[in-house]
Parts: sequence; structure tokens; C-alpha cells
Amino acid sequence: MQKRSNLSTLRTWSMAVLAMIAIAAIAPAAHAQSTVGTITQLSGTANIQRAGATIAAAQNMPVMLHDKIVTDANGSLTIGMVDNSSMQLGPSTTIVIDDSVLVNGVGAPSKVGLLGGDLHSAILGAMRGSSTTFEVNTPNAIGAVRGTDFNTHYDQDNHNDCFQDTKVDVNDGTVQVCNTANPPVCKDIHQGQHTEVRCGAFWEGGTSGLGGLGAGALGAGLAGGVGVGIAAGAGAFGGGGNNPPESPKH
Repeated sequence: MQKRSNLSTLRTWSMAVLAMIAIAAIAPAAHAQSTVGTITQLSGTANIQRAGATIAAAQNMPVMLHDKIVTDANGSLTIGMVDNSSMQLGPSTTIVIDDSVLVNGVGAPSKVGLLGGDLHSAILGAMRGSSTTFEVNTPNAIGAVRGTDFNTHYDQDNHNDCFQDTKVDVNDGTVQVCNTANPPVCKDIHQGQHTEVRCGAFWEGGTSGLGGLGAGALGAGLAGGVGVGIAAGAGAFGGGGNNPPESPKH
């Protein structure tokens, strides 16, 4: 009986050790998959809110899935991603990494939410493939893209009694922007075109765009997702380029 008991105890300990080894092997892989980029450039101050803690952003710091990244009024930073794709946050900008995908075995954002400020997104290499969609969502719009270079801006200033404004300028490629109607109405915004969504409507109100932000400039608002061309809120991006103007709605 004693021998049988010792064998049972040994078997139990062996199973426990094997389980611990398996967890140790899985943990690094899970960590790697939740990493979606790295802070490659930092100017001024910024912070990352992660798992209930706020940590100061630093160069070469990994960016993780579900991170909330906030730049101060004097801050800006660049997030480097797979295949030299990047996101540049301007001053007073807040984004959230809402979802991710594996691109060539490397984690990358697939849905980014812009809660305020300016974001410039450059989607290159494998992230431009037809199977990979990068979305940028704001509280009143969703944008989805398969490979492009574009700026997004979101603010809650007063625009003729509307307090939700999303602007998109496309430097290269195409961004499909959709509203939240059922079914949604979508518009393709091409290179050199500008579109704007105020509250819940496509809006055509001028040609100023985002103040001439170029392909390498900071600017472009994300909120709620990674991808360009799908509106994710109470509104849609405004018409640009060859799209007919529509009257603003509040």
C-alpha cells in the first residue's frame, strides 16, 4: 500500500511539473502575439495606460494589444510596425489598440480607435495585402483600408452646433469610409482627396483638409478600430473628391 501511495504521489508531482513547463513555454508565445509594435520615436511626453496602470512612454518600448496611448500637448510619438508600417501620433492625441492580427507571424494592429487628436498612418508591405485590413475608428465614423498613407483627425469642438468631427486626407491609396446607416453608405476616398464627417452625416464644407499635412506629417485620428473605410459611430466621413456634397445633419 505504501509503495502504491508513493507511486501515486510521484505521478501527481510529475503531472504538476509538466503543466508548469507547458505554461512556461506558452507564456512567451502569448506575450509575443499581444505585442503589436514598438515606439521608435518620441518627442516630449506621453504615457501608456495598460492593465490598469499608467506608465511613461519611452523609446523602444513595446506597444501591446489594448494599450491606450496618450500624448501630451508637447508630445508626439511614432509606433513602428511590421514591414516598416507606422502610426504617428501628434500632440494631444489619444488612441486605443482595439484588435490585432498576425502578419507573417508578427503581431500588428488591425483596429485602432482614435478618441481625439491627429494620427498619420502609413500601411506598407504585407499589411497592404488583400487579406489584411487596417481600420481606424472615431466615435462618429469608421474608416477601413487595404494599404495606404492617410491622415485622420477627430475633435469635439463646436462645428455649427455639432460636437463630433472626423476628417480624413488620403496621401496614397484608397480609404473606404462608411456611415452607420442600415445598410451603411460607403464612399471611396482616393489619393489627394479629403472627406469629413460631422455628427451623423457626410459633410462637404470646403477644401482646407488637415492644414496641408503631408505623407510624413503627424495627423490622423483613430478611434475604436484598426482599418480604413468603415464608419464606427453615430456618423460617417464626409464626401470628398468626386462625391457630391451633402447637407450637414445634426
